[in-house]
Amino acid sequence: MAFTGPTEDRLLIRELYDSYADAACRMDRANWLACWTGDAVWWTHYFDVAGKAAIAATYDGLMANVATTSFFGQLGAVTVTGDTATVRSHANERLIFKDGAGEHRLVGRYEDELRREGFTWRFARRTYIVLIEEQA
Repeated sequence: MAFTGPTEDRLLIRELYDSYADAACRMDRANWLACWTGDAVWWTHYFDVAGKAAIAATYDGLMANVATTSFFGQLGAVTVTGDTATVRSHANERLIFKDGAGEHRLVGRYEDELRREGFTWRFARRTYIVLIEEQA
């Protein structure tokens, strides 16, 4: 089964993913960063960064020339084991750059490791695998 563990935890994890997508769509840096642990790792084919400060700096660099964005995600699997979880999700995102500088579209898969901090689940490690990438 692709979804295992307590239903309450799986609901809170769903809320983490929805909060992340909402913050991404609104380009809300503070709420987007709140989804990560302090020692989180974020890996894509573009970069490999560790720690919330490095993730924040990477976000700032990526978003510096972005006028608007959309980000939609879908959970594929969730396995909760105590205060940790592994999650597979799929994402469809589109960035529109400032001053008519074009756009970037991505479809990909995340392989994530989550950690519970108090009553909140956060990303401890996000690994992003690009499936489709287009620039216009």
